[in-house]
Amino acid sequence: MKFKRFFAQTFYSSLIGLGLMALTPRTSLAQREVLYEQYIQNPMAINPAFTGIREDFNMTVLLRRRWFTIQNSPVTQTFAMDGAIANGKIGLGLQALNDRLSPYYTTGVYGSGAYHWNASVSWRVSLGLQGGINVLPLYDFASGISTNGVLGSFGAGVYVRYAEQFYVGISKPELLSQNFGSGRQSLFEYRQPLFVTAGATFDSGEKMQITPSVLIVQEKGIPLRVDVGARAWYDEKLGLGTFYRMGSVNYVQLSGEAQLGRNARLGYIFNSRAIESSIVGINNNPLTIHEIMLKFIPSPTKFHLN
Repeated sequence: MKFKRFFAQTFYSSLIGLGLMALTPRTSLAQREVLYEQYIQNPMAINPAFTGIREDFNMTVLLRRRWFTIQNSPVTQTFAMDGAIANGKIGLGLQALNDRLSPYYTTGVYGSGAYHWNASVSWRVSLGLQGGINVLPLYDFASGISTNGVLGSFGAGVYVRYAEQFYVGISKPELLSQNFGSGRQSLFEYRQPLFVTAGATFDSGEKMQITPSVLIVQEKGIPLRVDVGARAWYDEKLGLGTFYRMGSVNYVQLSGEAQLGRNARLGYIFNSRAIESSIVGINNNPLTIHEIMLKFIPSPTKFHLN
């Protein structure tokens, strides 16, 4: 009961605080492509049905930057938290993005909920919904003035898991198409990608776990994207990952994570190119992106790969 009260209080207080943050006027150029790219460390970014899957209350912070040697250089901050109530049947989650690094310059906050149904001893089906706001610059052709616009966001997803050894998911985190008003236009499209994911977990020896996965992204007018790769955990203490992402931007992602005691995890993620390089062009050096991840679980009941 104490944990449920703690989770509920944290969830609602964070929702209010982050909602106010997102409503503060900021320059913004698109939706949450940057958030989508962090789906390995935060699966809830692309599929709201993942909300509360782990049951333990999780908080994840990701800091994304291009330069380490330049002081006060722009940093993109991502925050995600989720947990479960009602004996694990209901998941509640919250995400916030403040992108100051890429030309997208997105600000947004999104709440999610999921229902988890044990179809059998081994099969579990999760249905999730997500809603929130995106802050976008809207250009008024009549006045020639660009102003921020707060636009709604709504998405849904399905996640099916077999005995914690195999999973498949399908999701569309953005279902809404927006009318920006007469004479107004967003500087970038309001995108609506479809995500299909699948993965498995294999034990290789007594202490090694390997989790290969694949992601397929379909979106109108954009080449089909396919991500393939795997992560490996040794003794539930050290994790390494390699992924190759093929689409409008082809790049390699390498990651390393270390479990710091039972409650905390520290990670580093290297991207050979930034997803937004398709917009800024090849001359915007450096093209690489570095990310630092911190995950905190107040009262873990078991080890989680994600």
